[in-house]
Amino acid sequence: MGLCFTFLVALLAGPAISAERMTIVGTVNDDYQIVTADEKVYEVAETVKGDEVVELVGKKVKVTGTVEESEGTKIFTVMAYEVVGD
Repeated sequence: MGLCFTFLVALLAGPAISAERMTIVGTVNDDYQIVTADEKVYEVAETVKGDEVVELVGKKVKVTGTVEESEGTKIFTVMAYEVVGD
């Protein structure tokens, strides 16, 4: 029973532990993504802040949050953001 519980905790905690907090600057496109100057593409996670960011299509934004990678796709969970330029 103890081993199963430990495995379950490790399994559930794994994605949270692997999330890396970072800040990126990029342009919001109409596919709910942020594209950086070096052409990295981040899908914006559906959260209150993320939903606000995806409304800023065509705007350059600076976002802080966590990024996780799943099957080659970078998923960015926005914690804070600001519009930075045009």
